[in-house]
Amino acid sequence: PAGAPPAEPAPVAASAEAASVAASTINLVKSIVGAGVLALPAGVAAFADAKPALWPATVVISLLGGASAYSFAVLGRVCAAYDVETYKDAWAKSVGEKSAWVVTACCTLTPFLACLAYSIIMGDAAASLIAAAKPGPGVTSALAKIGGARRGSIAALTVGALWPLCSLKSLAALAPTSALGTAGVLYTAAFMARRAVDGTYGAAGVFAKELAKSGGVLPKFGSTLVKTSGLGVFLAMCGTAYMAHFNAPSFWNDSGKDPKTYNAIVRNGFALSVLFNVAIMAAGFATFGAASQGLVLNNYATSDALAGVARLLFGVSTVFTFPLAYAAVKVGVKSVAPKLGDRAVVGLPLALITAIALVIDDVGVVVSLTGALMGSAVIYALPALMLLKGDKVAKASWEKKLAPFGMLGLGIVSAVVGTAATFA
Repeated sequence: PAGAPPAEPAPVAASAEAASVAASTINLVKSIVGAGVLALPAGVAAFADAKPALWPATVVISLLGGASAYSFAVLGRVCAAYDVETYKDAWAKSVGEKSAWVVTACCTLTPFLACLAYSIIMGDAAASLIAAAKPGPGVTSALAKIGGARRGSIAALTVGALWPLCSLKSLAALAPTSALGTAGVLYTAAFMARRAVDGTYGAAGVFAKELAKSGGVLPKFGSTLVKTSGLGVFLAMCGTAYMAHFNAPSFWNDSGKDPKTYNAIVRNGFALSVLFNVAIMAAGFATFGAASQGLVLNNYATSDALAGVARLLFGVSTVFTFPLAYAAVKVGVKSVAPKLGDRAVVGLPLALITAIALVIDDVGVVVSLTGALMGSAVIYALPALMLLKGDKVAKASWEKKLAPFGMLGLGIVSAVVGTAATFA
């Protein structure tokens, strides 16, 4: 009726918006928190061997999580200012078309290194599961002839699973398998927290005795809180822990191109990711200290059934995640060598990844190098340049110089110190 007060917005609309934010938040967490989180305990072990070191480590990884969230939010603003829907287009419009090859290179090298890490993880997981099964002398002898369970598993999985999966024309059927990765992270965080407090890896713990008996690496603690020479490794690994920025334009689109909704997704997604990263980092280091390996699951005894389930979840999920990341590698290779046939586009990079994985057995090195080189660029340097050069991007006064130059400085320090520490 005339003169009646305007009706309040329908509750269903508000609930639908909240559901959209919740769904996108979960997807963002899945994009951020991956297998690289399992290297964080080794990152702490690179600069300390005392449990109190977890306090400064938590502060650093939380602050870097905040910085990563800010740069992710900046990418949404760049997409809004230039009405673009890809990371490459955001760069081209804000910085320039001529230098767009930089983004293409990063878009190819980053998933290449991710696939290398996946290959190493698959080999480690399979080798641990084979050891837990206690194979007979015949199987053990056969595995020794092909370089051991780890190398044999990598080769077998590459030929039997990765090659056919990476050759698929459409990867739509693999999308539901992303739930395995989420289940793996949730389960692993819970089981690691339990092992950190149940004493089974303590001096008199049942699994500590099993490690001593089998020649495994025993937990090691000391009094060193900060060893500056190893801080670079930790900083680089923190970069990998938050690297989802190529997907920022997709989340901007999923938000309905609404700044308020997008910022809520970014805020919630990165906050939850910080919690997951801190939880797994703290649980792993509190259990194994300076002995934490590049893939912390390798620290746990092969007889530890809970660890076995975690290895199985991560191993299987990486098999199906690998071709999703590899699709970006194929696009990059095709753009550089358009005359290559489809079999060569699939086979050549896959052969190179497999060859490197057979030689490098520490995924922590790959995670650290990825963070130092790609994380510093994708998370800090490239968004900083877009913010600095993007004339159409609305900026507060402190964002005209302080914020972009601060991010550039952080990216340069992370790249230089992280790379140097990785190869030290």
